[in-house]
Order: sequence, then structure tokens, then C-alpha cells
Amino acid sequence: MTAKRSAFNRRAFLRGAGTIAIGLPFLEGMPERSAWSADNPPVFTFFMVAACGVVGKSFFPDATGALTQSGLAALTDRATSVLAPHADNLLFIKNINFPLGGPTSCGHAQGLCQSLTAAPPGGSGSTSYSTGISADMVIAQAVNANATDPMTLYAGAKNYIAERISFKGGGAGQVRAADLNPYTLYSKLMGLTTGGGSGGSTDPVAAELATTRKSVNDFVRAELNSLMSNSALSGADRQRLQQHFDSIRDTEITMSNMAASCTQDGLSTSQLAALQSGIAFQTNGMIEDVVKLHLELVALAFACNYNRVGTLQWGDGTDGTKYSVPSNASLGWPFHHISHRVDSDSATGNNPTAEQAHHEIDTLRLQSLLHGLDAFKARGLQDKSIIMWTNHVADGPSHSMSNVPHIIWGNGGGFLKTGQFIDAGKVTNNKLFNTIITAATRDKSTTTVNFGMGTGTGMISGMLA
Repeated sequence: MTAKRSAFNRRAFLRGAGTIAIGLPFLEGMPERSAWSADNPPVFTFFMVAACGVVGKSFFPDATGALTQSGLAALTDRATSVLAPHADNLLFIKNINFPLGGPTSCGHAQGLCQSLTAAPPGGSGSTSYSTGISADMVIAQAVNANATDPMTLYAGAKNYIAERISFKGGGAGQVRAADLNPYTLYSKLMGLTTGGGSGGSTDPVAAELATTRKSVNDFVRAELNSLMSNSALSGADRQRLQQHFDSIRDTEITMSNMAASCTQDGLSTSQLAALQSGIAFQTNGMIEDVVKLHLELVALAFACNYNRVGTLQWGDGTDGTKYSVPSNASLGWPFHHISHRVDSDSATGNNPTAEQAHHEIDTLRLQSLLHGLDAFKARGLQDKSIIMWTNHVADGPSHSMSNVPHIIWGNGGGFLKTGQFIDAGKVTNNKLFNTIITAATRDKSTTTVNFGMGTGTGMISGMLA
């Protein structure tokens, strides 16, 4: 009779005191691999979609090519100049089109529905809907534990259109609700942080490790010896196990570095605490404060490995924010009207003061983005992330969805080019997302990504490192 092999949990861990847990390598006696290979750490992906277009002639540099801090900073008449401190880690992309290149009714809703789906919208007007799943959902299903849904965030008053960028699939009713109040995510992250000058809880075992520099191996020595003698393990398994634990001291250094970034340091905790009782949006620039809080929290969520994917819709499709920029002082118009260059929700004009106000708002919004990128960098995420910013239309007066600007921060684990401004060649954004999805999920043996609908399959070669 064949001896009964000892049973193992398919996701086996050795556990010491407190909450210390050490994942085992792949063993023949336990045939399930980790979702991530040991030499391929996670890639975190975050998508931002802003409202009402940009002033194209004063947004990007004139010429494509290398981005440098000094070169970008010198372009003071361009909104993107404020991102100069991150020039080496940025990828600017022009000439990316949406499948539906121009509005057939309310372009704002139609643009939002295409921004992350790369699929032409269904329906019309403010009730337009997606005809496909959004890229954030595709990535989350591949890389998040138990296919956890992405974080879905919103800044600004939810008015005429509200959230319309993250979709579970095609069809009306598939839009995913977004959290408006940053305190919602903050409350979920509070229990994950370890120490830090701004508070947070510290796991007692982690504290002992930090204090005594005692190896995790020492906590699990008895369990290790028991497992090594288990008859279910082959000689090759025992060798793998020993090699695995011989390398844990190096891993502990990496974990220690991660723990250092998973703290509440850098969070605007007083502002977050003030939102505990709720949030009521006004028509002033409060939206930018909320954007900054959301971005601080996403950086923390990634550093703590709470979720690997998220989205932020930056304003209602017809954004009613009244920005206090200099050129709006004499107008007093909401942003949507400024983007139309006339004090109207439907007509379009050519008011030069409104155009200058729009440029000033572009610059202000990228200053908020800069705040977020600083937070991502402070937590060491620049080599582990793909942070994408775009708009739901290219410009306000025409509502064109051709040549929509895209900004990417982070190299996605070395997959993407950085420090460059490239011309995508008027491709539709399905090729953009083919590239991003491949970068974010390549450890899952992704071979051919054919996302959304557009002018062709494949990736944008100019984006590749």
C-alpha cells in the first residue's frame, strides 16, 4: 500500500509569533505557485481622467524628444513645465485618438466612456455608457489578490454626468461607483500602516524584529525543521526550501524598506480627519485639495500593497468648479464655461480671457499632479508603477477626442520608456492600453493583448524601454 502523503494547504506559510508569515517557494508537494514570481515584483497602476480638455498650444513642449528637468522647467509658458522635477521619469504622448473622434451629442460623457475602455460609447447625451470593460478592471483581475476590484476615486461635485470611467463591462449600468471622500480610503488604510512620525500602529513582532534585528527564521525554526522532515518533500524540495530560507535575510532588508514606506508619514492627516463627518463640495477650488489627498492615499495604498490598481475621475464631465485663477477674476465663470470660451453650457466662443484662464487651470491641475507624483516618489514607487493622466476630450470648444494628451509617470518595472516626449502617430488608445496592460500584467504570462477597439492591434513601440 502506498503511504498516504501528508496534506498541505495549497497556500502554505510558516508562521511565527504574532503575524509574521513567510511564503514558501514552489514545492512539488504543494503544487501552486505564488501570483508573483520571486524575481518579478508587483507593478502598480493608476489612471487619472480629468475634465474639459486642455489648451493644446500651451500644454506640451513644441518638439518631441528627450525630457530634462532644466529643459522642461525653462518652458514657463507650457502647463507641463511644472512637472519638471520629474522629467526623467515622465513619458509625454501626443497624437492618441479615441475610437469616436468627435462628439455626436454630449461629448463629455462620450469622452469619459472611452478614456479607459478604448471602445466607442453607446447611447447619447449625459446617459452615454461604455461598450466594453475598462483597463483598470482588466489589470486588477490579473494582479490583485482574489481579483479585488480597483480603488475607484472621484474629485469634484457629482452633477450632470458624474462618474463614467471605470466599467465592469459593456452596457448601461456597468459603471463602477467612485468614492468622493478621501476619508473613505484613509479609514481602510489606517490599520495597515506601521509606525511613522504621524502615527499608525506597529505590529509587536515587527517591532521586536526591528529592535533586536532577529531573523524571521528564528521565529519559525521549529516549523521549518518539522517541514524539512516531512515525507511529502522530495530531496529537491528540501534543497529548494533550504535555499529559500538562506535568502530570507536579504528579503528581510527589502521588507524593512517597504515597511518604512508603509507609514502615515507624508499624509495630510489633519485635513483627512476633518472629512470624517462627510464632505460637501462647493464650486470653488476645493476639488484640487481633494485630488491631492486622494493621490497621497493611493501612494500609501500602493506602498502597503493594499491594492495594485486604481482610478481617479478629476471633475464632473461638465465641471462646475469656479477656479480662483487670475484670469477668472473678471469672469467668475465655472470651468465648463471657461472651456467653451463663452459663459454657456452649450454654445462655444473665442473669449481670449477664458482661454488664458483655461491655461492657468491646466497649470494649477498639473501642480496638483506634481504633489501626487512627489508622494509616489517619496514611497519609492517610480520603478514599480504606471501612473497615467489624461483628459476625456482634447480641448473644450470643439470637444474633439483626437490628439488627447497623455502623461505617464513610472517605468512599470523597467518596461516603459521615460524621460521622453513621443508622437504616437494618431493611433487609437487601444494600442496605448495594450502596452500598459502588458507592462502591468506580464508576470502573468500575458502573450497577446488586444484590448478595446481601434485602428490596430499591438503596442506603441515608442513607449517601450
